[in-house]
Amino acid sequence: MFRSMAVERLDTLSSAWVRLDSGQNIREALDDIRMVAHKIAGTAASLGHSNLGTQAAEVERLSIEGAGRTALMKALRPLIAGLAELLDD
Repeated sequence: MFRSMAVERLDTLSSAWVRLDSGQNIREALDDIRMVAHKIAGTAASLGHSNLGTQAAEVERLSIEGAGRTALMKALRPLIAGLAELLDD
């Protein structure tokens, strides 16, 4: 179940990354990142993916605190990579 939802969440985060990186629709990108990170943080650990849950919680925290784009993208990178790796397994 988590893997099937991971596809959609990876797509959303990847799209948000591109918008954030390009400076387009930043508010929308931040909202998408926060929403998806919150969902992953809340479910990943209970489904056996504690590392993803921890990474998502950090991304969510940064987005809530209004961290700069660089810090958020730095935290987002391993979360996106972790989701992609999960789908490759």
